Amino acid sequence: MKIQPNTMITVRYTLEPVGSEAFPYPKGPYRMEALVGHGRLLPGLEEALMGAEEGAAVEVVLDPQDFAGEVGAEAHIAREDVVEEGPLEVGAVRHTMDENRCLRPFRILAVEGDRLRVSFGHPFAGKPFLFRVVVEKVRWASLEEIRAARTPVRGGGL
Repeated sequence: MKIQPNTMITVRYTLEPVGSEAFPYPKGPYRMEALVGHGRLLPGLEEALMGAEEGAAVEVVLDPQDFAGEVGAEAHIAREDVVEEGPLEVGAVRHTMDENRCLRPFRILAVEGDRLRVSFGHPFAGKPFLFRVVVEKVRWASLEEIRAARTPVRGGGL
């Protein structure tokens, strides 16, 4: 069966930034199940998978605007506002506490004395990413799965 709207797919994938820079996060493999055609996948990824069958291997590069967005606006915070211990180095991802007492991740752009110049954009922002996907299973979605897709996903799908 080919991937098309209203199919449920199970895929195994890895992801990594395009280029030679160090990537301090696990690349995978990850496994997920998703409903096709209902906004549960990143549009560029879904488009690349359309028509693939079980066992197919698909590679697609998603541009920054199609994956994690562009690098967010810069801000300055005090060193003392960083909640975890450890080196404060350019490129490191750390956290601060917002006014609602929720952790808010940021990437260090520069260390300027007792202040940090940071970006609150997604750590993967501004980079194209390569997805290597293997389609494990394709089946028709049930009516219950399609109905459930009408419930918004917080933060969007992958």
